[in-house]
Amino acid sequence: MKTKLNKFAVILRKEVMELITPQTLIPLVILFILFSLLGNVMKSAITGSATDTVTVQSDQSGTVQNITVNKNSIIGLIDNDNSDLSNYVKDNLGTQGIMPIVPQSTDPTEAMKELQDYDLNGEKIKIRTLVVINKGFGDQLLSGSNTSVPVDVYSEIDSFGVTAAIAGVSGQNVGNAINSLISQKLFTNYAGDTNVNINYIKSPVSAQSYTFLNNIAQNVDASTVLGYVTSQITFLPLIVFLIIMMATQMLATSMVNEKADKTLETLMTAPVNRLSVLLAKILAASIYAVIYAVIYMFAMNNFSNGMTGGSSGYSQDFIAALKNFGVTFDLSTFIIMGVQLFLSVLCGLAIALIIGMIVDNIKTLQAYIMPLMIVMMIPYFISMFLDVKTLPLWGQIILYIIPFTHTYTAVPNLFTHSYTLIAIGIAYQVIFVAVILTIAVKIFNSDKLFTIGQSIGRKSGKNRNSGLAKLFAKR
Repeated sequence: MKTKLNKFAVILRKEVMELITPQTLIPLVILFILFSLLGNVMKSAITGSATDTVTVQSDQSGTVQNITVNKNSIIGLIDNDNSDLSNYVKDNLGTQGIMPIVPQSTDPTEAMKELQDYDLNGEKIKIRTLVVINKGFGDQLLSGSNTSVPVDVYSEIDSFGVTAAIAGVSGQNVGNAINSLISQKLFTNYAGDTNVNINYIKSPVSAQSYTFLNNIAQNVDASTVLGYVTSQITFLPLIVFLIIMMATQMLATSMVNEKADKTLETLMTAPVNRLSVLLAKILAASIYAVIYAVIYMFAMNNFSNGMTGGSSGYSQDFIAALKNFGVTFDLSTFIIMGVQLFLSVLCGLAIALIIGMIVDNIKTLQAYIMPLMIVMMIPYFISMFLDVKTLPLWGQIILYIIPFTHTYTAVPNLFTHSYTLIAIGIAYQVIFVAVILTIAVKIFNSDKLFTIGQSIGRKSGKNRNSGLAKLFAKR
């Protein structure tokens, strides 16, 4: 019985050693590190807006005090009415947790530009919301027409993701705060009046939403614009991720199969230059990537037409506003997306080519290809929830080192006219592909093409073979 247990223990140890190897442990370590970084990056981005404060001076009851306020609670306010009710709103917004700042310009578009880099007590801050109280505001409220009086609320969008959505909601909060203040004031004025319309008193003010994007103001709701863009930037990275994943796995698997079937060795002994063989593989993979990129662009063109068509639920005025913002898919957009997709696929193919060179079997290939899949997944998931430009500097550096990030973030960068980031991304991807392909050429032109995989196989199989030798030696 003891002998049988010993033999079982040897077999169990052999099976465990086959599963627990450096090739299988390294992906787990990488996964833990990357997802830990991902959690810290997202936590910093989401909680940063809640803890981003500034100290200002406030004159309360004739006493000047230094108070600390959240930067998101600071808004711009233009009072074109200068009535008792508009001044009441301006003086009492602080009771609603909102601090109004009066810009120098009375033109809303110019005022929004001014608020992008506002000097508040020597500190430069960005104010994302502007409220414009139009002339006749007080007279209309007291006219007894029982019609809600509009105030214009401008919400700025400079990024897309969770932080942008949080900033976009602040415009609605300002409208609700003004409504609450005026409602309280009117209830006081009309106390005891039985002819007053209670429903009107409860909601006397309506917020007229405007969006400020790419230095242009349009009469559309910021949350609707964010919803449209979110539908684009959520779907596009998924397509890019699937294309890169399929292309890299196909090339690496093909390379390993050729080595396992000895086809590659036969090809190397043929009167053909090795560089020609490698270039043929790269060209074939490039053609494969081009086909995918072309199909992707046509598919996304049809998808975009469907999104902006009559069945999408978006009005023609909204589509026209998007065009004025530059938030549309035109020919130049598809060309840039196609180029970046092609370069991302080449980056993946170049890495997969090297992986295919250094392993000799499919089982080992899966262990080596897994870290590459994880590296592609990290920026994919982040781009679905956050705009990379809103992350801390260290988080941006980590993500932008990954060449696939530049393709995942291409659409948000195009929509915010961040052309410099797009140009840098394309240049970095070209350099990355050139470096990795240079390494691949050196390996392919040396004997390491056939010896690296054998060396890895001997190291990983040493413990298994010794265990089996002991098992058979006891028989």
